[in-house]
Amino acid sequence: MKIRILVTIIFTFIFSSCSDFSGNEDAVEASLKPGSVEEEEGEPTRTYYDLDGITFGNNTFVAVGESGVVRISSDNGATWDNGTSGTTRQLYEIAYGDSTFVTVGQNGKYTIKYSSDNGDTWSSGTTNETSNYYGVANGDNIFAAVGNVNILRSTDNGSNWTTITTANLRDVAFGNSTFVACGADGATYTSANGSSWTSGSTVTSNLLNGITFGNNIFIAVGASGTLIRSTDNGSTFAVRNSQVLTNLYSIAYGNSKFVAVGSNTVIASSDNTGLTFGIKETNYSFNDVTFGNGVFVAVGNDENIYTSTDGDTWTKVYGK
Repeated sequence: MKIRILVTIIFTFIFSSCSDFSGNEDAVEASLKPGSVEEEEGEPTRTYYDLDGITFGNNTFVAVGESGVVRISSDNGATWDNGTSGTTRQLYEIAYGDSTFVTVGQNGKYTIKYSSDNGDTWSSGTTNETSNYYGVANGDNIFAAVGNVNILRSTDNGSNWTTITTANLRDVAFGNSTFVACGADGATYTSANGSSWTSGSTVTSNLLNGITFGNNIFIAVGASGTLIRSTDNGSTFAVRNSQVLTNLYSIAYGNSKFVAVGSNTVIASSDNTGLTFGIKETNYSFNDVTFGNGVFVAVGNDENIYTSTDGDTWTKVYGK
């Protein structure tokens, strides 16, 4: 009798567990989206995802990262809402231009996406490329995306992408009508239109992770505290002393100074020339930093988000 009852219970459990499955792959994908809430002893708990990229546009900060997570702030980073990327793959970077946010990530075919509603919802860009893309920038009505295999270009706000050339790169920035990209083995590339690229001089063999433009200067940062500076639109670079030996992942320009972040590191330039840097923080680790509306915003693992107006003092506004 006990055996018969046990079998009945097991059968009922299996049937009820499976009865909600519709066979729709999109439904399964949706069930895996970030931001899910679980109940534990009556208290709501949640999963915090690593944030890898952030940008500013249209008075909005948008951050992206692990498992397709999207976080949005329209009040200078004070509060953050959820966006829906439509993917559970890693999103590595994001850029804004022409009233559009564009993000890139793991396996470009599934993670190159664009949003015209400040990051709330996203559409997929068209490309057959399946390699990873780590950097994206906008300039002169063009988006350029760079990755560990090649460079992509879009002239229709991220809807369609053309494969341009082979290169192993990590980030790209735009300024003075020029795209400048950086990456593996200290490589730098420049382009006036995103369709033809020229390899620049190499002044370091270290991996370059991030690059920015400000005050007519391009500065790239990378492994082991590498920091290089160009005043001729990326044609030539010179090594500068970052004051640190830890890995630097990103750099931004705002309020007349350059601010770079990395592993247990925040450094900032003493002025708008980017010639001299000082150590500002050794307790925080960030994956990316951007500037907008007078505020630097840096993002890291476990959705840790910090803000600063001067690059020296940082305030945690979100995260685990």
